[in-house]
Amino acid sequence: MAYRKAVKKRSIYIFALFFLFFYLSPLSIFSEQIKEMQFINQPITDILLALGEISGKSIIPDETVKGSASYYFSETDFETAIKVFLNTYKMYLRKENNIYYVSRIKVEYDERTGKISMDGEDVEINLLVRAASKAIGKTILFDSLPSQNLSVHITKVEPQKLLDIIIKRYPDYKVEADQDYFYIKHIPPRHEGKAPEGRRAQTDMIHKAGELYSMDVDKARFREIIDDLFIKSDHEYSLLLQRDSYIEKLRFKDKSFEKLLRLILDQANADYSKVGEIYYIFEIQQRDILKKLKTTIRLPLIHIAAQGISNLFPSEMLSSKFFKLDVNSNSIILSGSLEEIGPVQEFIKKIDLPDEGQKHYRFDLKYLDNTNVRSMFPPAFKYIEPIIIPNTNSFIIRLFPERKKILEEYLKLIDRPEETVTVKLKYIKAQDLLEKLPPSITEKEIIETSDSSVVFLKTSPEKLERFYRELELLDQPAPQIRYQVLVIQHQAGEAINWSDSFKATAGGTENAFIGTIGSLLSLSFDIVSTFGYQFGVQLSLDLSTNKARVLADTTLIGVSDQEISFQNTETYRYREIEVDEDGNTKYTGVTREITSGLIFNIKGWVSGNGMITMDVKATVSKRGTDVSTESGSIPPTSENVINTKIRTLSGKPLVIGGLIRQERSIHVNKVPILGSIPLLGYLFQSRKESVENSELVIYIVPHVDYSKLEETEIGLRLEKLYNKFLGS
Repeated sequence: MAYRKAVKKRSIYIFALFFLFFYLSPLSIFSEQIKEMQFINQPITDILLALGEISGKSIIPDETVKGSASYYFSETDFETAIKVFLNTYKMYLRKENNIYYVSRIKVEYDERTGKISMDGEDVEINLLVRAASKAIGKTILFDSLPSQNLSVHITKVEPQKLLDIIIKRYPDYKVEADQDYFYIKHIPPRHEGKAPEGRRAQTDMIHKAGELYSMDVDKARFREIIDDLFIKSDHEYSLLLQRDSYIEKLRFKDKSFEKLLRLILDQANADYSKVGEIYYIFEIQQRDILKKLKTTIRLPLIHIAAQGISNLFPSEMLSSKFFKLDVNSNSIILSGSLEEIGPVQEFIKKIDLPDEGQKHYRFDLKYLDNTNVRSMFPPAFKYIEPIIIPNTNSFIIRLFPERKKILEEYLKLIDRPEETVTVKLKYIKAQDLLEKLPPSITEKEIIETSDSSVVFLKTSPEKLERFYRELELLDQPAPQIRYQVLVIQHQAGEAINWSDSFKATAGGTENAFIGTIGSLLSLSFDIVSTFGYQFGVQLSLDLSTNKARVLADTTLIGVSDQEISFQNTETYRYREIEVDEDGNTKYTGVTREITSGLIFNIKGWVSGNGMITMDVKATVSKRGTDVSTESGSIPPTSENVINTKIRTLSGKPLVIGGLIRQERSIHVNKVPILGSIPLLGYLFQSRKESVENSELVIYIVPHVDYSKLEETEIGLRLEKLYNKFLGS
């Protein structure tokens, strides 16, 4: 019994699942809703593109889909929307692999019976033939077909019968059938007799009386009519049309040649241009011919606004090809035939009437700008055009008395002063604040003043509170970096290895300590504290024996992320000379300069954790020995350049070295007085020429410093050094 209940319960569960699958799954498929859309005189291909983009479907129209349409899509599912739209404009839908194909031709072919069915509305003949060829999978050749549109509805006929029906109206065409193809052949009309001077035989379609022409034609080919007209008029022409067409019911009397030519060309969608004595006939669009038949009328609107008038039109008058709105002049421009624009003109006359009970009211604004007040009107007043009173902050509107009260209450809510707060900046400028705004404020809410440290803020109290909290983080002084720089030039082999000398060595007396580092006391760079006692002793010895030379000893202070330059150079000026053809030298008036010495540039940036990143560039240049003034050349120069990017913590020293210079020097020892005698003095002189190598070393200790640098007296510095390295 329990087993039967379980089986029954399971059967009900399975049935419920099948019910949900078969009945609810179609709902999910067709539940893709599209929003309301309205198109006014838009190309059909654009409407299909918009529909596909909104629904996420692929819609492909073929070459038969042309023209424009006006249509309103209500909120519905995609399948219903596209089917109703295509049925309205007599088009057909075919779905393959989730892709929707749209065409004005629907063709089906039964391979088993060999029968074909076709439906098409207002389609060109050649497109119908191409669709039939594609459906039956057989080639259909054809001569130039008439450029006319046909509507066909044929069910289950032989392919040849279908082609016979399509060209039935044109007796000069016939269908020839072969096992592998069909051929729609054009049979040219026959003319009896020969035309004079080898020209074609004339017909009786056009009659000439003097310089006037008349014609009475029930049905004829365009090419034949044109040929007959030019034969009768004895003019030359060149026909540039690719397709021929039939023209029916042409009756004109006593027209000039060019007037009759124009009337005939209008029937065939063609135009002409005369170049010399030859008329060139070419194809144009029918809408270009219809333009001259249309009428254009400008209707000024007196009591209603042009901007909102389209909302008043009934749906059958919404086609925008009949009218254009001129908002600036508050008028509407109608364009079309009298039958087309007549109903629109009558409708406007009936609605553009004065509203009884309305009056003009003046509204004075205190804080808002009257030129922008319309953009702040509520929806019920957005189509009302206010009249701005010049040189005032007021405007005039025509309203009913009860609507005037509504607008007054609304203006009281929005026409209020904005609270302005003065913000005093401590460390940054107003321009810096505008470049890097905090997230709580916008640029429109900040007003600059002539004082770069004061700005006005127009915002709500809540946003102002958040702004103050964010400003505390931004309005901070930029950190300053104090660079202790020492540039020393060592003789080759004399550079000091300071990496093993950081620890102080105990022993010695105070006087011995002072005498040992006495040469360093004149330096502002704290050698002993930075590199150790042994390094200081060695450097002091080298300085005293001229094995090392201080090129720069300075302390530079700059703001983070700003470049600092230090320059200690000498400038030599030389007058440029030249030698003329006779071998005489003279000055040219040009003065050249040579600058030699030390140029030091440094740019540091302090990160959030106190790390200092520096771009260092140092240049040491030297002027060579002066050359003879007779040659007119300036002396040579040499330079050493260091360009690097380094990083260290605040207070940690950096050493940059490795630039070795080779210098040639001559030492002359001579006996006083005797050694200075010309020529004979060489006997009392001794000359020693030597080549010396020197190395340029840069010592940098950066410090992050927010306060002013204070100098320490020499006595306090000595006591501090002694206690640090030699004290007990």
